[in-house]
Amino acid sequence: MDERQHILHGLRGLDEVEPSVMTALARLFDLRTYDNISLCTQGEEASRLWILGHGNISVTRRMASRRSCEVARLSPISMVGFSGLMGIAHRTATLKAEGTIEVLEITTSAAMELLETDGSRVASALRRALIAAVGRQVSTANTNIAKLAVEVGVAEPVISEERLLAAHTLH
Repeated sequence: MDERQHILHGLRGLDEVEPSVMTALARLFDLRTYDNISLCTQGEEASRLWILGHGNISVTRRMASRRSCEVARLSPISMVGFSGLMGIAHRTATLKAEGTIEVLEITTSAAMELLETDGSRVASALRRALIAAVGRQVSTANTNIAKLAVEVGVAEPVISEERLLAAHTLH
């Protein structure tokens, strides 16, 4: 098994994929190593996507005040920069390698071409990985929105901190 396949085996959504399909999918990606560079910058065209195999990526957004704010730190193994496949033509954040990272890289157009292929088991595998990545992102967003809603007072916590602590205290 080459390094591309090894990385793909750790990606959510691909756990039940046949070895021949995984091999074919792996061949579509280039294995790249980057050191302390921006993979993409907020506002530029969404032309590539990556699967982070090793290292960490910092995700920053430029706010309306023009100030940069780190909104996430991504760790292996994650699909990154897939917004172009979701119809978002321009980057909504900057992705920067923290130190040395190893990624699988594919152009958005090549990934889109594959996803539009009917009846392809390789396309189906990529769709499952994409659905898992989007689902993970939505889950994280929902959790963050719920926390923010409680913090700003527009929602009540499901269980108060006091009740949670009391439930774990032996009497």
